[in-house]
Amino acid sequence: MTIVDSKTGKIKKNYNLEQLVEKAQEMRAYNMVAIAAAGSGHTGGTLSIMDIAAALYLKHIKHDPVNPTWEDRDRVFWSVGHKAPALYIALAEAGYFPLDDTVKLRKLWSGFEGHPNRLKLPGIELSAGSLGQGLGVAIGCALNAKLEKKDYRVYTILGDGELDEGSVWEAAMCASHYKLDNLTAIVDRNNLQIDGSTKEVMCLEDLSAKWQAFGWHTLEIDGHDVPQILSSLEEAQKTKDKPTVIIAHTVKGKGVSFAENIVGYHGIAPKDGRSGKESLDQALKDIRDPQFSKEKVDHLLKIASDYQSKVDKKVEDSLPKFSRSYWWNTTPSMQVKMEPTRNGFGRAIEELGKDEKIVALGADITSSIRMDKFYASHPERKNRFFEIGIAEANMTLVASGLAKEGKIPFIGSYGVFVTGRNWDQIRTTVCYNNYNVKIADAHAGISVGADGATHQALEDISNLYYLPNMHITVPCDSIETEKSTKAIT
Repeated sequence: MTIVDSKTGKIKKNYNLEQLVEKAQEMRAYNMVAIAAAGSGHTGGTLSIMDIAAALYLKHIKHDPVNPTWEDRDRVFWSVGHKAPALYIALAEAGYFPLDDTVKLRKLWSGFEGHPNRLKLPGIELSAGSLGQGLGVAIGCALNAKLEKKDYRVYTILGDGELDEGSVWEAAMCASHYKLDNLTAIVDRNNLQIDGSTKEVMCLEDLSAKWQAFGWHTLEIDGHDVPQILSSLEEAQKTKDKPTVIIAHTVKGKGVSFAENIVGYHGIAPKDGRSGKESLDQALKDIRDPQFSKEKVDHLLKIASDYQSKVDKKVEDSLPKFSRSYWWNTTPSMQVKMEPTRNGFGRAIEELGKDEKIVALGADITSSIRMDKFYASHPERKNRFFEIGIAEANMTLVASGLAKEGKIPFIGSYGVFVTGRNWDQIRTTVCYNNYNVKIADAHAGISVGADGATHQALEDISNLYYLPNMHITVPCDSIETEKSTKAIT
């Protein structure tokens, strides 16, 4: 099945293989323009999943862009929410909204948030961004189809680094137990996550054997070979009495020379902007879509900049007016150098690392929160740094065990994850046992802005301040952060 008229059942558009390959390249081009216009976004992962996105939305699943909530549609859940630009462009290509609008990525009120918000755009099944949750939701939808005797199918897209989360394996066990043959999971197996390769961060092999052990029908394919993608989806549809997982071997940054198989292009836009060796122009040259002329790219970037100008004016008009501006760095008397608070944490953890009792645990964003300073200039400390991967709950419990034995462990992540995903572990194991675990809460409040609500830590202080034995410091700048990190030790 493919894009259909939900009222008549007639197929609206049916792409052949050659057209699908061309569309995937066009989608890559739009993706790079959108990310470049935003100045941020996940270049690597959006490019690795693009062929699968094209095959799903333009050829395989049953859906109707004119009727996004059609009861009998197939559902696709993007558990790996940071690949949202690929989702937006796939939906646009299918007809849910104008394709050119996708260049408004990460701009206020556009709907094209850094992570998908199902309340803002049609066709999005799940607001996502905190990893490890999509498969469980997909199971609920698949169970509903069984209960209601519906023939719609359910798909979920997972990143391979996301498989660090224990919730994925809880869901995998559940899907197998209920013999959900109407459920297909697709793993974007590009072998890279933020802190390095999946082998270095948290080894997943033998991945196929793991899924099989959980009772899944397991397929391994080339995730950039469109015939293989479609064939595997069809085989999943024919499989009875068990769910199917498609492990799609892909290249992170596929199709863009400077981003292919590069760890540094997770969450990074073209580093050289419009022109240069690592630029939008170079990316489009690599993608080789003939329709992306300089004039077309200029037109798309103008759409983005014009929209941003309107946003800026709307925000400016909403601000209170004074006799002069008090905004940072707008006048000679208000000049200040702004430094992220996490830099202060990095300096402190580097100095504290002199103490052999200090250990550090990483959650796949080690450099982002500056925890890598613990060992970067001190390789002898590497044996006291433990990369746990994207697994906040397990990280908290491992730290508790280390604390029980007299070590002083530091754990850290973005505030919403390090105080939210593992709140029960913090409450019951860390606080109830009064273990000496230190928590580094980075990117608090709405400081991550365009990443969207899933990454904004608005509840971290309230989540923790009333827990027994918990002590909280809330530094206002990098200097206070450095001092408070030392003080709590």
